[in-house]
Amino acid sequence: MKMKTFISTAVLGMTLSLSAQAGPFILAGTDADDHGNASATANNSGWLFMQRALENLVTSASLNNGFLNVVNLGSNAGTQAANAAASAFGFSSLATNGWSFSNVNGVTDITNFFNGSGASNINNTGIIMMDSGSNNVSGGSDSIERGLFTTNAALIDSFLGAGGGLFSQSNGYGWVTSLLPTLTIVNGGGSGANLTAAGMAAFPGLTNADLTGGPRHNRFSNTGALPVLAVDNSQIAVIIGSEGGSITNPGGGNQIPEPASLALLGLGLAGLGFSRKKKVA
Repeated sequence: MKMKTFISTAVLGMTLSLSAQAGPFILAGTDADDHGNASATANNSGWLFMQRALENLVTSASLNNGFLNVVNLGSNAGTQAANAAASAFGFSSLATNGWSFSNVNGVTDITNFFNGSGASNINNTGIIMMDSGSNNVSGGSDSIERGLFTTNAALIDSFLGAGGGLFSQSNGYGWVTSLLPTLTIVNGGGSGANLTAAGMAAFPGLTNADLTGGPRHNRFSNTGALPVLAVDNSQIAVIIGSEGGSITNPGGGNQIPEPASLALLGLGLAGLGFSRKKKVA
């Protein structure tokens, strides 16, 4: 292989390896919204985990659909579930960096969210939050609302593939298994929650103690290609997620070169052009 060809190939390879992947998501089996609180200046325990999850999604290079708003689905206003979500957002870096937060609940408004007719809808949202089900936390999504999640699972998957972000907590996860029938949802049980190496990288400053303020209502097995961010003491996944792609294509999605990658590509092409000119001369 000639040197100029080798250089160009290497630069293109570096560009591909640095590409940003669309659609980060975090799926947690804990009901952190029911096991946390906030002081006048900070979130604590489970609410801190929720805050860190949102911040992780925003700092990921994968979140690139351009909409700076978080929509919380299924939590009744003024309840523990809605208050936890609002506090997680309110103390996060998102709140001071141009992001907005809204709560969408009830069959009509959630239906309109998914069909695109609501003021806040899946076509103009940056991050979707799904708090725990009502059987786990006061004011969480009820069975009808969770049924709407399942009905619109393909839309959620497409939303992620197009660059949106998602943070979901224990809500039965029927919508996830409708997309991934091989994934097993283990209901209840288990003790402890231990961050994996991937989890510690995803949630800087978070400790295992922040995840163990309450029980876990959903765990995950047969996770396949989905990265595991935390496990219980029996090594069963408690939190799973991916820095890019969708539920059905974790790590995939739209490949969008980051600025540094574009610069490398430009240098590579310029070098190739210079080599050709030199040869002609």
